[in-house]
Amino acid sequence: MATLLLLFFGALRALPAAPSTARPVGANASAAPSVVEVRVGVLLPGRNLRYPWAWPRVAPALRLALEALEPQLRHAGFAVRTAFASTEDENGICDFREALLEATGLENSEDPDVLLGPGCWDPGYLVAHFAHYRQLPLLRAGLHESRSSSRDMNTTVYAGLAGRDLKAFEANLHQHFNWTSRPVVVISPEGDYWEYSLLNGEENGGPYPLTHRPGSPKQWDNAWFIQAFGRVVYILMSPEMLRDVMHLLEAQNMTNGDYVFFYVDILGESLRAEGHREAAKPWQSKSKDSRDMRYLREAFQTVLVITSHEPQTPEYQRFQSQVILRAQRDFGVSVNDSLGTLVAGCFHDVLLLYLRALNETLREGGTKRDTSRILEKMRGLKIQGVTGMVSIDSDNEREMDFNLWAMRDVESGEYQVVAHYVGSEKRIKWLGPIPWKKGSPPLDNPPCVYNMDGSSCGKVSSRGQLWACLSRTDDLLPGSRCETSHCVDPPGMDAVPLAAYSIIGNHGSLKTSDSVVGSGLVLKVSSGTILRSLPLPCVFRRTRGLAETGHPTTHPSLTLSRKTDTRTRDSS
Repeated sequence: MATLLLLFFGALRALPAAPSTARPVGANASAAPSVVEVRVGVLLPGRNLRYPWAWPRVAPALRLALEALEPQLRHAGFAVRTAFASTEDENGICDFREALLEATGLENSEDPDVLLGPGCWDPGYLVAHFAHYRQLPLLRAGLHESRSSSRDMNTTVYAGLAGRDLKAFEANLHQHFNWTSRPVVVISPEGDYWEYSLLNGEENGGPYPLTHRPGSPKQWDNAWFIQAFGRVVYILMSPEMLRDVMHLLEAQNMTNGDYVFFYVDILGESLRAEGHREAAKPWQSKSKDSRDMRYLREAFQTVLVITSHEPQTPEYQRFQSQVILRAQRDFGVSVNDSLGTLVAGCFHDVLLLYLRALNETLREGGTKRDTSRILEKMRGLKIQGVTGMVSIDSDNEREMDFNLWAMRDVESGEYQVVAHYVGSEKRIKWLGPIPWKKGSPPLDNPPCVYNMDGSSCGKVSSRGQLWACLSRTDDLLPGSRCETSHCVDPPGMDAVPLAAYSIIGNHGSLKTSDSVVGSGLVLKVSSGTILRSLPLPCVFRRTRGLAETGHPTTHPSLTLSRKTDTRTRDSS
């Protein structure tokens, strides 16, 4: 990607700077045209409605904005013209190469005064560099990176959805519940770094570090990672994968209230009624087994869902209806998901804000290419848009609101909003209590689980002691040894998969003794080369957990033996 940027920007240096032809509205008629043409270049996916910022969704919103402003635009002498270019590749996927090619193509053919889009992470990041280099305002809504304050992207305005306010919401939650002493676990899809960056509070001044793992298709792998690293967990994956993870966690007795799971679902996909699933019941699956449904409903009592806050005003409802009607009329597509329409509303409102800032700039004697002055105006303005009050902070980010959902009705399993984060005030408004399974929030660093130090822990889990040893050891060579003593394992759990999941890997054998009540556990690397990790064996004692996974209970690289004599340790 860096090479591609160098090639493109090297070519751009050969292009002449675009001339500035617009003059202030109201200047001497003999020196200026009566109409100022404002050219808006749009870079969005053209067909794929999987993206909430696809052109069939956003185009109706932009047209509604221009129609609403038509009298003011005519009075100010503005004529707004839009030019669209798709950022999709041949497979309908957002592509950074297409985005850069189309951005340069739009500049050469249309000479835009402002760019709008992209919504996707990688294309948006690179187009932000392009816009900075050409000194063009870039108006974005959708997903964006955690580097918005970088000096090489300072012409970009982020109009929503997720950004710094999501991190601020998270920080508020952690401080409220005193989750500040133990790393937070983030499970996100492979390669989707933007989702991790949305939560990375440590990189952005947060009080808590994060432990990140790309989500594994082997859900027991995710389960052991969670158990090994933390009690406060953020999960970023599809609703289907979330249900698979929670099903396994329930089978491993990890949904009893000792953990809390935040599902980051910015567009509320998991809460929509869809097929087999009722509205506000993210735990419902395709399974017709009533027992499975009951297990999932019980497991989801520990899951809190974070979504964007959808406006409830009549103005937004009318806007939403118009977008749905026009998308069907103009593009022949159906867009009926409410939070998806919110993205189109963010583009609608940021275009209004830009045009107002542009008008003020021109009235004061500036030009439509006076980008720094226009952006300064945008930061100083507040307007009432269809999505609510629109204001831009000092980092060119819109202040956004979020909702926290919990299963308030345990019998029906229905989720309700329990908290509303107000971005402009940087605080949480609590709307109701969270029904914690154990009556209170879990501890992020419970005693004698991760920290084995001190005369006070007494009998603790062999898993915890073993992990404490492994996590302190950078290189475990043949002959290295970790052992525990005076251990009690909770029923339904096993330390062997934890050992295999650790940094220990080998081409030889890994020998350990499984612990029983009152015994210890010894792990010794007997031979082989140290690798990054081993595949996890499935050593579940709970019958249902074993039946659901369908995986063998042993692993060829593990030697597992039980000892009933607590005074004897495996020394092999």
